[in-house]
Amino acid sequence: GSEGRVSENEALERRVQLSRLYDLYGPLLTERQRRVYEMHELDDLSLSEIADELGISRQGVSDQLQRARDRLDEIETLLGCGERFRRIEAEARAIRDGENPQRHAAAIVEACEGRTMNHV
Repeated sequence: GSEGRVSENEALERRVQLSRLYDLYGPLLTERQRRVYEMHELDDLSLSEIADELGISRQGVSDQLQRARDRLDEIETLLGCGERFRRIEAEARAIRDGENPQRHAAAIVEACEGRTMNHV
């Protein structure tokens, strides 16, 4: 069965989420974490290819990649910029779609100020 496995859709959503977090917080990673992340996610190299390129073990590459992902999640937990940006995007889409522009504009202001929006 598929219990305990991540669906393709969930894996794709996670990659998109990490990509957005990397766009926001990549400069806060170590140089090695950035390099490994970019080689794997942007250049689409395998762990073995990265290991060969950097002269480290495949496990070392895997560890660096996991540390980079964990650090991106940790920074997002601390700062919340990615979540605020996601909320602003959702509110902007609602305005574009003609749904109560005043309410959604107010929600954008709240998100920009870092306040919680109870109605989202």
